Amino acid sequence: MSMPFTLFPAARAALALSLPLWLVLAGCGGGGAAAGTGSGDGAIDGSSDFATAARTLYTALPDTSICRAGTLTAAERSGVLATVNTIRAAHGLAAVSLDTAGENEVMQAALMSVVNGQLSHTPPTTWGCYSAAGRTGAETGNLYLGGPSAFLTLAPSASILTSWLADVGSEATLGHRRWMLDPFLKQIAFGRVDVQAASGVRTTGAVLKVIYGTDGVGPVTSDYVAYPVGDYKKAYFQGNPIQSFTAIADKASRTANGLSKVDYGVATVSVVPRGGTALSVSEVSPDYVGYGVPNLLRFRAAGITAGVVHDVTVANVRVNGVLRSYSYSFRLVD
Repeated sequence: MSMPFTLFPAARAALALSLPLWLVLAGCGGGGAAAGTGSGDGAIDGSSDFATAARTLYTALPDTSICRAGTLTAAERSGVLATVNTIRAAHGLAAVSLDTAGENEVMQAALMSVVNGQLSHTPPTTWGCYSAAGRTGAETGNLYLGGPSAFLTLAPSASILTSWLADVGSEATLGHRRWMLDPFLKQIAFGRVDVQAASGVRTTGAVLKVIYGTDGVGPVTSDYVAYPVGDYKKAYFQGNPIQSFTAIADKASRTANGLSKVDYGVATVSVVPRGGTALSVSEVSPDYVGYGVPNLLRFRAAGITAGVVHDVTVANVRVNGVLRSYSYSFRLVD
């Protein structure tokens, strides 16, 4: 699902739904359950590996029967921040800080997703465990839902973050990736709720808050944001996800980087293994929607080989009225 940036004030800008690679539920809108009911009824019951691992994430456990989202440990929150900043550093982007004030919003949003077994950026008041704080978290965050399933394994928060980065299944928008790699982003908040019901059914919901009305002003240092770039972890690029490029024409304002400043109308893309021949490039498609910076060129190259340097040229990009070419390289590494 996607919602154009212009439909909402800055604090309610567009996001896409997460499509994890396993046991996915991803959808928008729809009804819900009565308070305290749904796919993850109750606390973290049982002695499975899932339940045992989940308990280590919290200082206060979630309990959907009383609409309690729980409290993540400081180590879990700081680990998420470190992972996000490691990902951003790999793209030459500045570190962000942890927004502790926003944690309740994302925890409540994750709780609602688990209780109702679905995702929505605009959850209705009829949803089980509905709260205004949770709605704000849903409107301003990347969303993830694993399960409900009796066979779900506990996803480390780092793997949830990398699923948003790869954005497999959300190629039409790449909204999760674009918000995580927004050069103008300054802060994040992370929440997750894990439940194994007495029946054995397991569900994980997670939310990363990335939309802030106070963000979007530079200066930033980046000339572009590319995925992948440099020596790039294979874990960040599983399954040959679609690649992306965003030019930064105005380093003072996120919103000043739209079609009036950056135009891919005649742009071309080449991906060449160092010392080899050009790879076949397909699915070349631009958009100027405000998922983070409001310009993006997406493309897919066939035959990428791990350990080999690939040189990328994005040519004939019209930037501030002048045609410009960008060159960078990437190599997939362990």
